[in-house]
Amino acid sequence: MAQHPDRPVSTIMSWPVATIDHEATLAEAAEALATDDIGALLVLRDHALVGIVSERDVVLHVAAGTDLTHLQVGEVMSGDLVTTPPDATIVSAARLMTDADVRHLPVLQDGLIAGLLSIRDVVPVLTAAVGDDEVVIVPSGTRLIVRGA
Repeated sequence: MAQHPDRPVSTIMSWPVATIDHEATLAEAAEALATDDIGALLVLRDHALVGIVSERDVVLHVAAGTDLTHLQVGEVMSGDLVTTPPDATIVSAARLMTDADVRHLPVLQDGLIAGLLSIRDVVPVLTAAVGDDEVVIVPSGTRLIVRGA
């Protein structure tokens, strides 16, 4: 069955999720990102989610000439997490990602990691829906009246 933007994120999220301890070095994070060909790692402290570190974080420090072996993940991670529940719709998660300017969205259920949603997971669903008769793209601010068939 093809995915639709109104389906829950649990249908497209990644599981298992790659994690890293907050005391790991940024060099270890870079290696994990490259080895697993992923864009982000969820950061844990005492088995609890405390942040996220992305390839973007690593590149910033590489570009600055930082010695990645002297920085801990906990020092560079984003601790201001934006999350979503597994029953949120794909389109609502996409809006959340856009509004928060993030490319990775931890999926939490009852405070526990249920998965990770990436922009790579979301875009194919949204682009497939553009040709769908049920989806209409209108400019922002346009006033619409929608009537059922």
